[in-house]
Amino acid sequence: MAAAAFAVAATAQSASADYYNGGMPSRTFSVKPVGINDVWIGYLDSSRGYWNATTAGTHLTRSSTSKSTYTAGRWNYSWGGRYTPSGSGSSRTFTIEVNVQYLEERAGGDLTKWILSTTTHELGHGLKLADNPNTTRSSLMKYSRDPAKVYKPTAYDISEVVKYS
Repeated sequence: MAAAAFAVAATAQSASADYYNGGMPSRTFSVKPVGINDVWIGYLDSSRGYWNATTAGTHLTRSSTSKSTYTAGRWNYSWGGRYTPSGSGSSRTFTIEVNVQYLEERAGGDLTKWILSTTTHELGHGLKLADNPNTTRSSLMKYSRDPAKVYKPTAYDISEVVKYS
């Protein structure tokens, strides 16, 4: 399956912008897993770890009391992941949904990497990164990425997190 067929949904924004105004107020935030098993919590933890292992200064934690949530389900929608912010400023929260049905139909034998790519991408929105940045460099935030190969933040993504926080 061509990587161009991979799509991730987010709230409306300019397709060529690098900055996303629906992100969290800082590079430190928590997220609560909702309605998922330990395998899916592992995907969330791996994706948080990918961001936290960078030089971007992120501190993404998992907390049972967070108002920002992460879930996965099987929906008949044409997106692999969706980040939906609510509130603003210090009251900002978000919901991340990962569409297992969409990813299974496209990932072949690379489902785990596609799930990680989607989850890490959606957390990128919380770090103020927009979809489809205006760059020729490799980016986790591009729809055209190959999710089996780009499932961790790239050097470009890391530099943009630092730039916008």
